[in-house]
Amino acid sequence: QFGVTVLGNSHGFDPHGSTSGYLFWVNGRGVMVDPPPFSTKLLRKNGIPPRSIGSIIITHCHADHDAGAFQKILEESKVEIITTPTIMSSFVRKYSALTGMGENLIKNLFKFRPVTIGYPLKMHGGRFEFFYSLHTIPCLGFELYFGDKSMIF
Repeated sequence: QFGVTVLGNSHGFDPHGSTSGYLFWVNGRGVMVDPPPFSTKLLRKNGIPPRSIGSIIITHCHADHDAGAFQKILEESKVEIITTPTIMSSFVRKYSALTGMGENLIKNLFKFRPVTIGYPLKMHGGRFEFFYSLHTIPCLGFELYFGDKSMIF
């Protein structure tokens, strides 16, 4: 009902490990956070049907945290991307420049669910409370509440 599956636990400079990425379970439903590249393969390896995960939280736009999100957007239709408008704008501009695809085309490939700092976002019976965290670029953290349990990321 409530927990986390680690999809990767390494860093962006490790040629052999998968970068950090997580699948948070809320009321039995998965929400990916910063999915690493090849997340579809990692999900299958863990016995999780990739199409059963319809939401992704992008905390910031470094490639080791958002490349798996773009990959999932291209593999599936209308994945929900959850982040702030500032981070979303960076994400769209970056992948438009990298792929040559227009920004409007990229925006039409997914559903954007904006985060507002200081306002809870309710999903799957849980409550996400987002905050900015210290990093060189805009970066999110969150507290997740479900029933009498909670986690912080």
